[in-house]
Amino acid sequence: MLVSITEVHNRLSYWLKKVPEGPVTITRRGKPVGVLVSPEEYERLRQVQAYLEILQLSQSRQDSGLTADELFESSRDELEARQ
Repeated sequence: MLVSITEVHNRLSYWLKKVPEGPVTITRRGKPVGVLVSPEEYERLRQVQAYLEILQLSQSRQDSGLTADELFESSRDELEARQ
């Protein structure tokens, strides 16, 4: 669903009730500027993002000669430093 900022501003409660039906894309002058999603969908997206970051770190460290335990510790430390 595409909805203008003005419409969301005027009827926020209505659009929040629509979120369980699917994401609500907020537009400004016809261009997307934000999305309303359910808390469950947001958490799922965060988990996918974290998984992809771990994969990326793992791939970047594969040729480093680290053991699996060292790789795990190094990756975890790097991810924690980003937060």
